[in-house]
Amino acid sequence: MKHIFVINPVAGKKDSTEEIREAVSKRLNADEYVIYVTKKPLDAWRFVHEYAAARPDEPLRFYACGGDGTLNEVVNGAAGFPNAAVGCYPSGSGNDFLKYFGKKKDFLDIDALVAGAEVEVDLLRFSDRYVINILNIGFDADVASRMIKYKRLPLVSGKGAYNLAVIVSLLSKMTHKFKITLDGELLYEGDGLLCAIANGICYGGGYYCAPEAVVDDGLLDICFVQPVSRPRFISLIRYYKNGTHLTTPKVARFITYKKGRDVIIESPTPINYALDGEIGSAVRIALSVVPKALRFIVPAGLDKH
Repeated sequence: MKHIFVINPVAGKKDSTEEIREAVSKRLNADEYVIYVTKKPLDAWRFVHEYAAARPDEPLRFYACGGDGTLNEVVNGAAGFPNAAVGCYPSGSGNDFLKYFGKKKDFLDIDALVAGAEVEVDLLRFSDRYVINILNIGFDADVASRMIKYKRLPLVSGKGAYNLAVIVSLLSKMTHKFKITLDGELLYEGDGLLCAIANGICYGGGYYCAPEAVVDDGLLDICFVQPVSRPRFISLIRYYKNGTHLTTPKVARFITYKKGRDVIIESPTPINYALDGEIGSAVRIALSVVPKALRFIVPAGLDKH
């Protein structure tokens, strides 16, 4: 078995390349592992796909060393290869998918990661790529889109860009027109604040939008938030963050939460979305579950659910 560590050197607050090299070299023999440092966006996807395609008979384990975006690329490169499994060494700022299984520190243990078990997980198909965690649409994706723009401003830190993006989004039009179809049936049509289509349970650095999600049940979870006033939104957001929005009556009345296999979301004008943290925009977003499409590596000692 070959262990391949795919490192995104610009993920997180610092380049973790040398730290990972040292940890891996202490655990594995030189002929047991490969380290690849990505050079640009989508390079991890390309590398993993080409590496797996060239070695169809060799058991391969790819470890995404970065954030949610790096994991998404590695997943897309490995999907469809029966000899490939994917793990995560979390060196990014989010790393939300792994929170379904445990904490960040659990995945930073190279010994436990290399000795980990492989579990089958679902993926969500979106156009020509897969989503492993969550695709979110609307207000929070607007914040993420603005944050990227504000990060380019001189003298603006990452936290400052986020705070500025939140303020501008709150002062701007917060709602969008949604038409949501779930498994061929109309679920909602009208104004909405935000919508998350989930395989995992949380996104955005710890917003537990889909507390009932199960990553191997063959279903996606959809959490839709109806329009609320700005003051009410500010007072209720903490419930959405800690995952109690479904069990808190004053919040739950603004939430539509369903499970299904196929969802289509349409809007008359392009609407921002974040796919495992990566920003895009579209007038039609269609996702379908691909059951047990990937083997995910869970560190030894963790409950594999």
